[in-house]
Amino acid sequence: MFDTIKLMTREVETKFKITSPGAFRKSLKKIGAKFISKEFEEDIYYRGPVKGPRFTIRLRVAGNKNIFTVKAATRGKSRRYKVLDELEVPVNNARVFNKVLLGLGFSPDSKKQKVRETYKWKNAKICIDTLPLIGTYAEIEAPKKRIKELARLLDLDMKRAIPGTYMELLRKRKKHKKHS
Repeated sequence: MFDTIKLMTREVETKFKITSPGAFRKSLKKIGAKFISKEFEEDIYYRGPVKGPRFTIRLRVAGNKNIFTVKAATRGKSRRYKVLDELEVPVNNARVFNKVLLGLGFSPDSKKQKVRETYKWKNAKICIDTLPLIGTYAEIEAPKKRIKELARLLDLDMKRAIPGTYMELLRKRKKHKKHS
């Protein structure tokens, strides 16, 4: 399906649970990472009207920006990285776009909120994401080689890299809490 969409980009990222965001910020400053922004983000994930290729549909409201995202399923499994084909499109009005999705037969499936601090270093995007219930994570989006370099520079253990999505982590926590 997505082979015909030329605007798709390849996204490679991983996450690390961090216990001290302040210390992590100091490490970012020490390597020369540039602070870009800090925003509250709310994501709404949608379920499609028919079964088909596995993909994720999301509408994100972040500050004064609205972004519609389609992510194709990963091509192969990785214990350290999440690799997706991604298409992002700015949306002028999130409420109207939500109505369009509903009219096309999509339905809201889940929501996620977080506070995201974004930094840039060379060709990498580094985020400090704080989410209710699951805590604070460093997310690095870059080519695999750059992720490994940053992990080393920021004293992050690649063996502890988390390739899953925040929604997977939230579902896992809810499931674990349910069985406790």
